[in-house]
Order: sequence, then C-alpha cells, then structure tokens
Amino acid sequence: MDEISLTDVKDFFSFLLKKFWIVLLITFAIFLGGTFYSTYIKVPMYRSTTSIILATNNDASQGSTITTTDISINQNLVNTYAEIIKSRKVLNATISELNLNISYSDLAGSVSVDSKDGTEIITVSVVNKDKVLAKTIADSVANNFKEEVAKIYNMKNVSILDKAEVASRPYNLNAKKEITIYIVGGLALGIIILFLWFYFDKTIKNSEEVERETELPIMGKIRDCSKTISKNKIGDKLLIRAMPKSNFAEDVKTVRTNLDFSNMEHNVKRILITSSIMGEGKSFVSANLAASFAQNNKKVILIDCDLRRGVVHKRFGLKNKGLSNLIAKNDLASLSDYICKTNVKNLDVITRGTIPPNPSELLSSRVFKVLLNILDGQYDYIILDGTPVTNLPDSLIVSSYVDKTLIVCSIGYTPIDLLVNTKKSLENVGAPIAGVIVNKVEEKYGGYYYSSYRYE
Repeated sequence: MDEISLTDVKDFFSFLLKKFWIVLLITFAIFLGGTFYSTYIKVPMYRSTTSIILATNNDASQGSTITTTDISINQNLVNTYAEIIKSRKVLNATISELNLNISYSDLAGSVSVDSKDGTEIITVSVVNKDKVLAKTIADSVANNFKEEVAKIYNMKNVSILDKAEVASRPYNLNAKKEITIYIVGGLALGIIILFLWFYFDKTIKNSEEVERETELPIMGKIRDCSKTISKNKIGDKLLIRAMPKSNFAEDVKTVRTNLDFSNMEHNVKRILITSSIMGEGKSFVSANLAASFAQNNKKVILIDCDLRRGVVHKRFGLKNKGLSNLIAKNDLASLSDYICKTNVKNLDVITRGTIPPNPSELLSSRVFKVLLNILDGQYDYIILDGTPVTNLPDSLIVSSYVDKTLIVCSIGYTPIDLLVNTKKSLENVGAPIAGVIVNKVEEKYGGYYYSSYRYE
C-alpha cells in the first residue's frame, strides 16, 4: 500500500463527513438485522451451575482433622477431577439416568467445568434451551461425578456445595449488550468500508486535490446541478439561460470572469475546452460558458470539434450539418450556411456534422486553420468543444490553434491519474493551459436559489 500522508488523512475525514450517511445506513441495517436475529432466530439458552468442594478423606469416628497436606492434595487433584467430570463414564451415566435423547459429544459440548484458583471448589455449568432440564442435568452430573470419584480413588472426598437452580432468564440474551454491539459494529464496519472506498477509489475527491496534483490553477468550480435539472425537467436546455440567478449560473460567470482577467494580459480569443474522458461535463460546460460570454455582450461562436460523439446540436436543437461537412468539402465560400443562429443573443454555433472516418486529419487540415482565422475577424470569442484527451489526438491537435485550453474534470468521476496525464499530454504539445474547471462540486447550500446578497 502507498504511504498515507497527513493530507490523505484530512481528505479521508472530509470524505467521511460527506459520506457519513452511508455509515449510518449500514449501522441501521446491522441494527435491524441483529435485532431480528436476536428476537426471532436466536434460540434462548439457559445455564444452571452447581458447585462441588473437595473435602478431606477423613474418618469422623477417628476424630481426624483437615491438614494442610490434605488441602494441597485436593488442590492438585482439581484439574484431574475436571477431566473426570466430562468423561464418558460420568456423562453416559447422566444420559442413562435421565433417559436423554442426546449423544455423549453433544452433552460434553453443553457442559463446562471451572475451578477457582487457590480453592478446592469446582463449578459445573450446563447449558440447555430447557431451563429445567439444564438444572436437572447439572445436578445429575455432579452426583455421578461424586460416585465415580469414590470408585476410582476409594475415598469420599467430594461434597456438593451448592445445588443447581433453575435459571430465571436466558444467559445468551442481553438486549442492552447486543444493541451496543450492533451499533458499534455497524459504525466500525461502515467506517472500514468508507476507508477502503476512499483508499482504492482514485477518482477526484475535491478541488484541493486537483490543484495539488496538477499544480494548475482552478479557473472555476461548478456545483452539481443534476438533481436540479431532473427536478425542473430542464433536459438539454442551457442551464445558464433556464436558471439565470442560480448558483450554477454564478459558477459559470466566475469562470468567465477569470478568463476575462487573463484576457487583460493576453489577447484571448480562441478557447479550447477538453477533458480526460467522456462524461465529465465538457460539452455542458462549453455550451453554458459560451452562452455566458454572449450574455455579457460578446459576440461568440461555439464550434463542436468533437467529430466523433459531439452533442452540441442536441443541446441547441439544431440540424447537424456542421464542421466535418465544411472541412471535407472545403466549403469555406459557403461558411454562412454552416453557422447556426441560436435563441441566445450574440451566440452562434457550428455543429459537429456527419461523423467522418478521419476526424483527426480533418482537424489538422489547412481548411480548419483558415476557418479559425476567418472567424477571428467576426467574433470576440471562439469556444471550441474538443474531444477527451485520453487515447485521442483530436484535442491535442486543436490545442495548438488556440489561445487558452481549459480542462474539465468531475468530482467523484475523473481518475486523478488520468487528469494528471491529460495535463502532461497537453504540455508535451505546447498547449497553453489556462487551468482546470472542476465540475459536479457538492452543493452544500441548497440547489436553485436566489442569492440574498446579489439580488435582494
């Protein structure tokens, strides 16, 4: 196992707090299961105990008294007597006497013998589901042992100190003790499961981990809005337009503002948005970021450069005659036919087009470079929605044509090692990496709500 650092410990406790509901769920399940077992499945067992004391073998008629030697001999015989109690002769005699329908081994398993250190006292305990039978067996075993010792040693030095009594309650049922065990056991099991999950799960846990592992600035954190999308039946619509005053809209505006600040030092016009693997929200972020720039009175065009699985046309409800068709036909003269107007003011789109057999070749073509140069003169921002970097060259090719590259990653989804490899791959081709956008950050303060500070 890898060495666990103090940072890992802090991250684990943060992860534990976030997922503690799982620990509570496991604890509750174990508590219910344990309670059901104790109440309906576990057989109540009763224990009866009799005490035997080893006395001296004296003849009262001779007026003998107990000596230290007698006591020492009896104490040395305790272990031997304990074995005699569980011998076949003694237990088989009990089985025969009580007419028990039980084997010797079963009876031996229910009988336990204990001796108290420094004394001549032996206790014989019998466990049985019938409390009366447990008491009867204990007394019978003690009596048969007494008789057997008299035969073996030809002396009567065994006396019954306390006869067995009928137990008032089962010895193996203790509600308070069992409830404590179930709760503590459930909590421990839940924490162990979460620890194993945390340790072996290599996906991103928080934005601090992203910044620490990639050494890249966080350009923005976009809160998880999947529940809000489902609840409000937004579907593929632009969230920044459907919910302009939501937390999500503010998160996207933060990314836009950070890019605007970087634009003060450099002329940032072309922005590539990529990710490590599919499913991280790359196209979702691209579309909403482009709309945010447009809402800020900038003329923006969003180009779907994912010629393999691009979905920009679905998000805007557009016909999919787009980039691949334009490049393949070298149809720059009819560029306006490929530029689609959207219902967002100042925002145009060039869709993916027909899926080609050679997407990377189309993106590295002269036609694509010329297209970008033409669009430079018509738009304030060109947002390029690229492919994931892992195992695909497309975004690496496009990154050489842009001013800034943004990497989208997703909390609890993106493997941290793939994110680091994505950064290295982009750096190897000289891509101008602006930073990382962390998607699906946990919503801590509720979903769709109006900010009391900004809008009151």
